[in-house]
Amino acid sequence: MGKLKDWIFAPEEDDEYEEPYVEEVDVDPKTSMFEKPHSARTTDAVKKFGVSKDSQLVLFEPRAYSETQDIASFLKQKKAAVVNLHRLQKEQSKRVVDFLSGVIFAIDGDIQQIGPKIFLCTPRNIAVDGSITMDDSDDVMEG
Repeated sequence: MGKLKDWIFAPEEDDEYEEPYVEEVDVDPKTSMFEKPHSARTTDAVKKFGVSKDSQLVLFEPRAYSETQDIASFLKQKKAAVVNLHRLQKEQSKRVVDFLSGVIFAIDGDIQQIGPKIFLCTPRNIAVDGSITMDDSDDVMEG
């Protein structure tokens, strides 16, 4: 009897609505119990060292030369940048360093190699004290 009732009073196809499957993505970064979230670390640095909230260090790992303009934009906003060029080919790495050197010159900043294919770019408002020495075998564009 129930089947007959369902057949006679079956809902029209337009009335049926299935909820689309939506995958929930957790946007909060996971941290271990030993690690504080980035915002807490930034707040601690402001309290402990008197660092301005405007002072920022941004990490970049470009995969294409076209991403170099993003780095330049951060430098123009008076933010320091660490640039890791390990993902680029030797020729593109040279082009990135040349471009960033021009940006640094224009904003009266500084660029230093702090590791093989890793550079620290700082605007004028951020001073860097000290230096990192490399082994003689390490080349600027070692590949």
